[in-house]
Amino acid sequence: MRLLAAALVLLLTPAVPAAPRYTRSVATCTPPAVTLIDARGEQVPLASALDSPGPVVLQFIFTTCPSICPLLSSTLSAAQGARKVSISIDPEFDTPARLREYAGRFKAGPDWWFLTGSREDVAAVQKAFGAYRGNKMSHEPLTFLRTAPGEPWLRFAGPMTGAELASELRKAGAGRRIYREACASCHKRSGFGTSEGGVYIPRVTGPALFQSGQIRRADLFRNLYQEVQPQPYGARLRDPRPRPAYTPETLAAAVREGRDPAGRTLDPLMPRLTLSDEEMAHLTAYLQGLSAAPSPGVDGEAIHFATVVTEGVDPGRRKAMLDVMAAYVRWKNAETRHSAARLGFSPWYRDEFAGSYREWKLHVWELRGAAATWPAQLAAYYRAQPVFVLLSGIGVGEWRPVHDFCERQEVPCLFPNTDLPVVSPPGAYALYLSPGLTVEAEALARRLGEDEGLQGLQGQQRRQRDRDLQSLQSLRSLQSLPVPMPGRVVQVYREAGRVPAQALRNALPSVTERAVPSGEALTPAFWQRLVRETRPDVLVLWLGPEDAASLGPAEDAFAGVRQLVFSYSLLEEAEPAIPAGLRRKAWLTWPFALPGQDEPLAYRVRAWMRARRVEPAHERLQLDTWFALAVTDHSLVHLVESFSRDFFVESVEEETENALSPGVFPSLSLSPGQRFASKGSYVVRLADGATGVEAVGGWIVP
Repeated sequence: MRLLAAALVLLLTPAVPAAPRYTRSVATCTPPAVTLIDARGEQVPLASALDSPGPVVLQFIFTTCPSICPLLSSTLSAAQGARKVSISIDPEFDTPARLREYAGRFKAGPDWWFLTGSREDVAAVQKAFGAYRGNKMSHEPLTFLRTAPGEPWLRFAGPMTGAELASELRKAGAGRRIYREACASCHKRSGFGTSEGGVYIPRVTGPALFQSGQIRRADLFRNLYQEVQPQPYGARLRDPRPRPAYTPETLAAAVREGRDPAGRTLDPLMPRLTLSDEEMAHLTAYLQGLSAAPSPGVDGEAIHFATVVTEGVDPGRRKAMLDVMAAYVRWKNAETRHSAARLGFSPWYRDEFAGSYREWKLHVWELRGAAATWPAQLAAYYRAQPVFVLLSGIGVGEWRPVHDFCERQEVPCLFPNTDLPVVSPPGAYALYLSPGLTVEAEALARRLGEDEGLQGLQGQQRRQRDRDLQSLQSLRSLQSLPVPMPGRVVQVYREAGRVPAQALRNALPSVTERAVPSGEALTPAFWQRLVRETRPDVLVLWLGPEDAASLGPAEDAFAGVRQLVFSYSLLEEAEPAIPAGLRRKAWLTWPFALPGQDEPLAYRVRAWMRARRVEPAHERLQLDTWFALAVTDHSLVHLVESFSRDFFVESVEEETENALSPGVFPSLSLSPGQRFASKGSYVVRLADGATGVEAVGGWIVP
């Protein structure tokens, strides 16, 4: 009867969900700079294997493990959408061939990396993650999860099911989401804060919040010495305000009630957020790891940069860019060695920057073949050596494959020399000097509309508009007017002009167009037939210099055409390619500063290049390359030794406007969310009897 009663009790008692068999904690891990070997037998830096913009899940296994490892690997196979990394702790037995066989048992895809290596390197990785137990038979069932670069590693000790790991993956991203939505607009994506309008927004990175102590003067260099701020701001910034390190409990009080660990009331501008305990735990875990370790591409000795050169780039332009980059890197490294040699003999404001000293190492990534193969080539380069920034660069055709790679890997791509940047959607990490051919087309559409609108104005209204145009204020006053069609507009383009043709079509939907197939030569008969059939008032030609030269023999066909418009960029900056008889009708889209408007810094950069024996060639390209290097240099100074990619991008957003521009563009500026430093273009006509140009109206920002 007792047994029957016990059985009835068990049957009638509601089932209690089983508690997880694993424990969850935040791990402080600094992976070592070791190189391992993957299942294909190729060397892979550990930093490359762990460098993913999305989640990374890591486990330690060995292929002959009888129980724990198959369970761990089975769980890992359920981690959808994450990069999976399994590191063998029996490297002498687990060869690449055995890793491939083991991977096949779990139907591992390309997002699952199996790594082995030397005993010393594998042990170093285990020790960094707190997983080293002396021999493989004593290892524990451990799973490590990091949801994004800069976030803390979560440590799960004990066996997990695939469903439990999937649930942890979903929860781990919650802290990042909360921070990005509620905090990042002020404290920035990096967590390093900012200052604006006399308001100081402090750092909320892991080291800043969860360690006691004061921020060094070097960390406040920009805020203290390079911004004009009201006196109360300076006093607030210099106020040390010592406080204990935050704990999860005191951080919750700060977020919810506006009190710091010392009990002081925070600035009223700091919002008070109503977060549940679970949400607060997610946010705390995220902040503990925010910008706590350097981004990939930086070690204790060097900071690695790459520049991209695509196939088809003119050898002279390639050399012009790389000569400037090589000279700048040599100069920068010599300056760094000199400063490092004087430590202890320099004023504090130099010695306190010693932690930022790194040798610059430049890697040239040459891309070959079709653009569809570039992502794989970029990934291979990056696996071999992660870089902190993709710096400058030059390409033929659209930059999108490089842009997309940088956005996926969260690697800044700074000021590449391309006429076809990615305009939409804007990225978080790719920054450009100009929208290129797209803004040329949009500015042309605006200018054609203004020209037509001017023809309909009379008397005082017309004279006022002329004054606006002459004072370069036309855009603001004209934007309130509808843009009328400037007569009949016809555009002709090849594949190289497809992007600006699309932009012009979007702005002027009634435009007529002819696409020229690849390989088709443009003859007088082609031009005569085109003009006869379309009868254009304005003929827009998104063509190169050879096609422009073909207009000469057909000059008589263009007698009724009011304007012929060319792109200075597509003409490869060679306006003399326009036939002499048509020059009086020719307009050019011109996204640069007008000739004769050189900034004083241009002379300084020319002297800098002469002193370093850089052969002058393709000056705009060389000046733009120098500017990208200079902005990088200035921005890194403000990072001190906080080598966060997000912090670097934020510094570039501020430094672009502060840095001295060599004058290739009329003005350069960025701010949060802006990704094009120059915003507009001129439309110019060729000056009579000379190779110079003069603007048709003012600088146009579409």
